[in-house]
Amino acid sequence: MGRAIAALMTLALAASIEAESGPDCQPLAGASLLWPKTGLRFVLVGETHGTAEAPMLFRDLVCAAESTGRPIVVGLERSVDEQPAIDVFLAGENRDAAATALLLQPGWNSFDGRSSRAMLALLEALRTLRRQGRIAEAVAFSAYRAGDSPAVGERRMASVLMAAAGRHPHALVLALTGNLHASKKDLLPAPSMAANLPAAETVSLLAVDKGGESWNRMQDGCGPHRQRGIGGDERGIVLSEGAAPLPGFDGVASTGLAATASPPALPNAPAPPACSTLTSR
Repeated sequence: MGRAIAALMTLALAASIEAESGPDCQPLAGASLLWPKTGLRFVLVGETHGTAEAPMLFRDLVCAAESTGRPIVVGLERSVDEQPAIDVFLAGENRDAAATALLLQPGWNSFDGRSSRAMLALLEALRTLRRQGRIAEAVAFSAYRAGDSPAVGERRMASVLMAAAGRHPHALVLALTGNLHASKKDLLPAPSMAANLPAAETVSLLAVDKGGESWNRMQDGCGPHRQRGIGGDERGIVLSEGAAPLPGFDGVASTGLAATASPPALPNAPAPPACSTLTSR
């Protein structure tokens, strides 16, 4: 255990990639088209877990949302049980100790792409934004419980986002999640998280790229996997149902790049194709 904690401390020190002056957000073409939508409360970005590019594109969308002047709530598809550790990490003075405690949470040992270095980098950026008062809250909304049916689990996820929106008057909630959860159509064997949110108040965007690799769990185990390009040669937001190659999306959020696999944040993660025995969705 001592060696594991020492390794996590080393990683925590090395992972401070965002200066306290602010994350290195880049302008995101088309983002300004989202904000005038009447009644908009929720913007979902559905990704393929385990790329370096999608979380950073989402970070840029969060920064772009500042222009609305509304309280910004950021949703991450991490276990609700991790919320206390996330809160300490985002707000605490002792960043290294908080990062170590965060990475000791069970979810970082589940190698489905959500425990990637890119996800840790996104949390680093959110930490800076939170400490500067530029976002109101970051909420973990993966709320499946043992024995839950897909219908119950998806409703739980949506309810966490609804509750977070309710804590901040006039809030705008931006959430990064797997693409099946973000589709308003029945791509899952039950109504998705997106379908459980108010339709008139929700925009779902599919994260697209030019192909490449993602680091996640598939039938052959955990590790880098090739993925086909699904459009999006130009970086930015396009609001058009026809722009998304999957049903149930109002548009796309394109990286404009080929995806690169983002490996697990933990320094002692098992080598591919080994996977954690933890279950995840």
